[in-house]
Amino acid sequence: MVELAKKSRSEDGSVRFVWRLEGGHEVESVLFRTTPTSFIQPAAQCGERRLDLPSGAVVCISSQAGCNVGCRFCATGLQPMRKNLSAEEISAQVFAAAREEGISGGIRVVFAGMGEPMLNYEPVRDAALRLAGHDDIRNVAISTMGIVPAIRRLAAEAPTVDLYVSLHAATDPLRTTLVPLNRKYPIEAVLAAATEFATSTGRRVDISYLLLRGINDSAGDARELAALLDPDLFTVKVLLWNEVAGLPFERVPDEHAVLFADWLADQGQPAYVIPSKARDVDAGCGQMITTEPSATRLRRVTSEFPRIDLGPVSVREGTR
Repeated sequence: MVELAKKSRSEDGSVRFVWRLEGGHEVESVLFRTTPTSFIQPAAQCGERRLDLPSGAVVCISSQAGCNVGCRFCATGLQPMRKNLSAEEISAQVFAAAREEGISGGIRVVFAGMGEPMLNYEPVRDAALRLAGHDDIRNVAISTMGIVPAIRRLAAEAPTVDLYVSLHAATDPLRTTLVPLNRKYPIEAVLAAATEFATSTGRRVDISYLLLRGINDSAGDARELAALLDPDLFTVKVLLWNEVAGLPFERVPDEHAVLFADWLADQGQPAYVIPSKARDVDAGCGQMITTEPSATRLRRVTSEFPRIDLGPVSVREGTR
């Protein structure tokens, strides 16, 4: 169902897989491990307020070859969407990765690789339910940029699956610039659907917030974000941007990410920082791409964010 085309091991132990699909398209997934000390929590979150975060093996998988959502900070968004994966192709990534690394049991699965899972809804739902019912799988989470009708369907059709919502901004003007999909599904609509998911399933929703230096990383941004969220329903997962050649963004220092989480906690909003994994093999969050970037898409981003001097862009060696 999927054929291993390339395997790379990071210095941190994470493993990047490039899978070749029938028809020649390629997608990526990454296997990494977390421990209780992998995550950084604000000092204000101690005692009963401290989050109980999971540890163990995680497989981050793809649902599409490429992506048409066009998030400005993501390498996959530079690659036009070529194929919706079948449920079999999606779930096969997990079992093939586990087999390659000799892992059985306790695996967590995250739909946060290439593509927008909710724009390939039925195969993603079917794969998620199949994985969630497997003895070797501990839990399954689907990450989305906010496809509102699909979030509502997921709550009804797959209530055993966790939901991650990628927000990345606290105001519609900024989020629309970073995530053009916001024009169709603005923040208020996305959070309303996420609230319905949390209340109907009894599962907290993780709000993914990617820090971009000088764009969405101020104390004011943290206050505005906390004001949007119900701390009883949402947890903020603070992420650091992983460099993508040619994109005009800057990574914040690790200590600033911790400070941002502190600002959220000071507002009563649970938060934690998840350190980047597999950056040195270009398999970190937002780095996945398997074909040459679209020149048109790249120009669009650099015209909107002309922040740094850009060098030549080429696809990573060995991904074609």
